[in-house]
Amino acid sequence: MEINDGEEEEFGFSRNYFLAKEVGGSGKKSTRRISDIDLVDEQELRAAAANIEPKHEKEINSLLDGYKSLYPKWVFDLRCGFGLLCYGFGSKKALIEDFATSVLNDYSVIVVNGYVQSINLKQVLTALAEVWWEQIKTRRRTPSKILPKVQQPFSSRSMDDLLAFLDSPQEGATDYFVSLVVHNIDGPGLRDSENQQFLARIASCSCVRIVASIDHVNAPLCKYILNCCNYACIFIC
Repeated sequence: MEINDGEEEEFGFSRNYFLAKEVGGSGKKSTRRISDIDLVDEQELRAAAANIEPKHEKEINSLLDGYKSLYPKWVFDLRCGFGLLCYGFGSKKALIEDFATSVLNDYSVIVVNGYVQSINLKQVLTALAEVWWEQIKTRRRTPSKILPKVQQPFSSRSMDDLLAFLDSPQEGATDYFVSLVVHNIDGPGLRDSENQQFLARIASCSCVRIVASIDHVNAPLCKYILNCCNYACIFIC
């Protein structure tokens, strides 16, 4: 049986590979340490990164201007009772924050960084309830003695009680709401089914509008549509 040059070269490579594995598995430990690595100084690294010339800056600005032209439509969607769910490649954080600060000035906005592992939805619900209650008192222009009194501090209420309060009808409160901005709604601290169910219940509250982003490229978008069907999905590329 004849072996041509290509097959002989491939055979030699395979043989050398397994010989190297045998030598490497002899139990000899490497003397190299992590401390031997010559790390770049942080300030030097930041200075070098700042000097990198951005690519496609004109195209990126044009794309952002196109999204900003949709701000009135996004506000209209929120006023109609929908939430906004932004997905696609790249970070959506700067765009969502620009939308919140430039257009949602007439509404209360609470920002949640979903990528933080230690996020607590009970604290988020408490903040929503407190902001909503203050907004009711301000918007109604009604003497405080006529408003119903809050019998118990929001911080000591259960999550079900807070959700019931946020979903309870309020006279004259149909034209305003509280916006909950969630950066990375599929973050490690929110990814489990229990937290996702609570987020779906928050999104269904009559006075809450969620503006969220999905940053995990493999996140199942259909999960959020099924959990809460009143999202207006926006693809951000």
